[in-house]
Amino acid sequence: MEFLKKAIKVGNSAGVLLPKKLLGSEVKITVINRPINIRKEVIKLLEQYFIDLIGIYILNKKPIEVLAISTNLRKIIMNGKLKISIIPISVIKRDIKTKPKLKAKLIRAESILNKSLLFELKKQIRSYS
Repeated sequence: MEFLKKAIKVGNSAGVLLPKKLLGSEVKITVINRPINIRKEVIKLLEQYFIDLIGIYILNKKPIEVLAISTNLRKIIMNGKLKISIIPISVIKRDIKTKPKLKAKLIRAESILNKSLLFELKKQIRSYS
């Protein structure tokens, strides 16, 4: 017998619910896909670029897409399920005037670093609309 179940919160732990007929059975649990701590993973991957970064924002959680705004650096980092785009602030300010997809992503974005920059970018987006 094989099951594919999602772990759920059980008190201060996580657990898997099985049919009652298996009560008392010995079971084997194999973790297939560990959840990712986006903030922790992003900070670890961007650590070497911090000197050039002025803001980091989560744009999407499925698939995981992160925007890191830099002074001049431009780079794409792919790591498993995670895509980080490092883009200069000048490019972001130019593109929010003409790219509706970027505007929509920034409006929904969550801040990891520099919430005030995100607030300013959202204010600019609203003024262009």
